[in-house]
Amino acid sequence: MKEKRQWKGRTHGGSFGQKALFFLFRNLRLSVLNVFLYPILGIVIIFYLIFSHKGSKSIWFYYRVIQKKSIPVSLFRSYKNHFIYGQNLFDKFALFAGNKNEFKVTITGQDLFDEVLKSDNGAIIASSHVGNFEISGYLLRQDKKRINGIIYSEENPVIQHYRQKILEENNVYQIPVLPDMSHIFTINNVLHQGEIVTMPCDRVYTGNKALLLDFMGQKASFPTGAYHLAVKFNVPVLTLFVMKESYNHYHIYLCRLDKYIKENDSDSEKINILARNYATELERILSMYPDQWYNYYKYWN
Repeated sequence: MKEKRQWKGRTHGGSFGQKALFFLFRNLRLSVLNVFLYPILGIVIIFYLIFSHKGSKSIWFYYRVIQKKSIPVSLFRSYKNHFIYGQNLFDKFALFAGNKNEFKVTITGQDLFDEVLKSDNGAIIASSHVGNFEISGYLLRQDKKRINGIIYSEENPVIQHYRQKILEENNVYQIPVLPDMSHIFTINNVLHQGEIVTMPCDRVYTGNKALLLDFMGQKASFPTGAYHLAVKFNVPVLTLFVMKESYNHYHIYLCRLDKYIKENDSDSEKINILARNYATELERILSMYPDQWYNYYKYWN
């Protein structure tokens, strides 16, 4: 796989600006801040789309080629996509800063999550960079089973600090991906102990095993590491999408990926089924929320 199609595992943005946002959201209500921040966000996005050629080209390709939209519609939707992404970032900063503003949440598939919590076995939740997955640890509050989220160690330390503080209060902990690969042993241990692991399954990182799958009409590469673990430990795999419906309302969708696996399927067949089911479910969610796709790099082969 060519390097240009690999994600680097880093969120852009300076520490000072992020600290300032955390300060604002810690001391003011989200509804008040949005009155001032949304107009600024709208202006910033215009400059970003003009000067950030890599991100603007990739989202243009998504709308113009993958979604087959007209030129005017692709321009408008590219702008809308970045605006919703900015809103999601504000929501994330508000929650991680401990803002008391209450978000509304609708959950489809709550019974699937409850089954995992009641089981003595572990589980894997296949996450994605669609919607606002990162706030699921706050919206799905529970104290029955520890959730371990895989994060990349090159993430900004400011984000890591605030994220860790608020999520650990909701029984969600972080496992950083480290150069010495020691995180593999940690993941194995928590699954063996019957805990939940969340892993990003829509981006291929350097060194990942991957499958080339049909996705929205073209070929795209999907990592298979989560599915290798699921087969090894014989644990269920769920998708979890957190989609923004309105200013303060999110809709969480859960789905089991392993429901069509047969007992006599080989390990490789099981891995392939899980990967294909994930791509299919991701495509279904994007058909409902086409403007909440946040993979800003050359995704399709």
